[in-house]
Amino acid sequence: MFCEANQIKQVFINLLKNAIEAMPNGGIVRISIYRQNSNEINISITDQGEGIEPERIPYLGQPFYSLKEKGTGLGLMVCSKIVKEHRGEMEFHSELGKGTSVDITFPLTTAE
Repeated sequence: MFCEANQIKQVFINLLKNAIEAMPNGGIVRISIYRQNSNEINISITDQGEGIEPERIPYLGQPFYSLKEKGTGLGLMVCSKIVKEHRGEMEFHSELGKGTSVDITFPLTTAE
């Protein structure tokens, strides 16, 4: 995968921080990386937090939309922007009481 390393690092920092903060009583954060097909790689970050209501998921990543009491909503917005700049996609899957998973798909490329 050809990318801007510091930007991808920022995506991971933001998503891992969110996953940890979603579990105030502890839990497991699972990171999975696998080749989806010959042209794409998938990175999944899953927590065991309280989950997110389905009607809120479409708003994640919008500026100033946050589910945290003191959140700014800018972390996921930055993640979304970076992923799109790398021609990737980011999807959220969540189940109340079980946790949330963020799936990121990036194209596999060589240096341009």
